[in-house]
Amino acid sequence: MPYNKNMKPNRKRLFISKKTGTSERLKLIKLALENECNTLVFSLDDVFFKNKNQKFVKLIKSYPVNIEAGGHNLALLMPRNLFLFNRDLFRMEQGKRKQKHHFCPTNPKTIEIITNRAQNIFNHVIQGVTAPRIIHLLPEKGYESIWCQCPACRAFRPAEQYLIVVNAVADVLSRFDPNARIMYIDFDTEPEAARIKPRKNTIVSA
Repeated sequence: MPYNKNMKPNRKRLFISKKTGTSERLKLIKLALENECNTLVFSLDDVFFKNKNQKFVKLIKSYPVNIEAGGHNLALLMPRNLFLFNRDLFRMEQGKRKQKHHFCPTNPKTIEIITNRAQNIFNHVIQGVTAPRIIHLLPEKGYESIWCQCPACRAFRPAEQYLIVVNAVADVLSRFDPNARIMYIDFDTEPEAARIKPRKNTIVSA
């Protein structure tokens, strides 16, 4: 059945930090599942998607649980080592390009890199995500409104710049699974004035 954009799955989520050790992670997952958590969310670059630990698999199979991917992973889309020779890809602040916290979404080269990175990431994680598939694409925590101030980007509010990126990644995801959805944060205080409209395969995080 096609995913209804206006109906969010009834999922109680536990976001698993990729920094959590194996033994601690197993205890945390077991406790969450025993307390009616029905969805585990692993980071897009979590080892879970690269080399599934049999202990995790066995534990997860013991419960009716959904697997989702993502979190505050937006930085993964832009390799920071590109900053030295490609500063125009990164956000501008007070006339200077900054390596940290997001990037310049109005640069066509930025979008090209982001979509290629998303393609590569989805190649690794998509089969590990249960249907209906949800990918969380959230901005860096605490820096949601820290975006680019270059002349081109100044035409867009931070929330709109973020949505430009969300839409680009949503287009990539649709090629893997037309029923999959990108979950994003709507932190705009004036949504009725937004000029960037979210793709149909996106949903707003609760």
